[in-house]
Parts: sequence; C-alpha cells; structure tokens
Amino acid sequence: MFQGLNEDTYQFFWEIAFQNEPSFFEANRERYKKNVYEPLKELAIAITPAAQEIDGEFNVRPSSIVSRIRRDTRYSKDKSMYRDHAWLGFRRPGGMLSESLVVYAEFEREGYGYGMGMYGSNPALMREIRPRILAKPQKFLSLVNDPAFAERFEVMGDSFKRPRFTDAPEEVLPYLNRKGLSFCFSSPNLKNTLSPEIADEIIEAFSLLKPVYRLLMGLD
Repeated sequence: MFQGLNEDTYQFFWEIAFQNEPSFFEANRERYKKNVYEPLKELAIAITPAAQEIDGEFNVRPSSIVSRIRRDTRYSKDKSMYRDHAWLGFRRPGGMLSESLVVYAEFEREGYGYGMGMYGSNPALMREIRPRILAKPQKFLSLVNDPAFAERFEVMGDSFKRPRFTDAPEEVLPYLNRKGLSFCFSSPNLKNTLSPEIADEIIEAFSLLKPVYRLLMGLD
C-alpha cells in the first residue's frame, strides 16, 4: 500500500545527478529499488483506477507506468546514463512516447507535478486534435476555462511564430496555433509527496483532466 515517497527518494536523485555512472548505481541499486521504484510502483497502483476512468485503453502494467532509471542515449546529445528524476505515465500501448497523449505525474529534485499532454512538438497528433476542438469549441473552452481547471493547470506547448490557423473562434486560436499541447501543474512543495495523500491529490487532478482528454481524443 502506498505510504508516500520519502526523503531519500529525492536524496537519491541529487546523488545520481552528480555521480551518474554505473559504479554508483550498482552500489545503490537496492536503495533505488526500496526508496524510488517501489514507492512509485505503489503510487502507480493507487492512481491506476482513476487513469482507467480517463481512458480504458491505457496500458496499466506498473512496469510500463513507472519510468526507467536507465536512459536511452542513442539519439541524445546528453549521454548521462541514468535519470535524476522519475515519472508515472499513462498512455495507450504501442508507439513512441513522443507520439502519445499522456496523463502523467512526475517527481524531480526540486519539485513535483502532474498533467496531460504531449512530449514536445507533435504535428501528427495536433492534426488529429484540432478538428476535435473545432467540432466542439464551446465545450472545450468551458472545460479549460472552468476555474477549478484553469487555476490548477498551465497551458504549455510552443506556439508558431506566425499563426497558421485563423478561421476559428478567437478564443480557441491560442490552442490551435501550437506545435504541441499540454496542461501542466507543478509545485516546489516536495513535502506534499511524502504523504499518502499525494495519491488523492493526483486522483483529483485526473478527474479534472478526464473530460479534456476525452474531448481531445474524440472519445466523447
């Protein structure tokens, strides 16, 4: 049962950030498992029912939800072998992370967060999402402008330097003229994550994200 993360979760992140090498990780493998992986797996299990309510097709195997500590450096300029942070990601099976609309929670050395969206720019997914926004613009706006939602989540995603879409209600143009679209919450208050109540906070956030996700995915 999830009891919260612990202070060594974040201490481990700090240490591996500055000792990012196999000798350190192998010497601390059991520590990582006990204080990082296992608590995150228990949190994943605790919030999975709320994620399934968002999309019944999400992959809900804990091993797929919890991020891996080892990085894939083949296509990255950053050759650090290990991550100094972790996340829980709910998405449909198949495809790359960059091709998915993901519902997530993340934990870093100096803060935590959660939300929904794309991993960077995603032209293909945006081409699917824009018509869904345009089909129900008032419903979309009512969801994202609802105070409970708007006060919690920040709209993220790089905008085009010059707007490419102009034939739409003015209020939705800022969403259409983005290369990617995400709704994100972040906080520096790591003490919140040391309590089992962080699961309730994330579950509440997922309930706010649910209707927006389902509209963008064409499920409602």
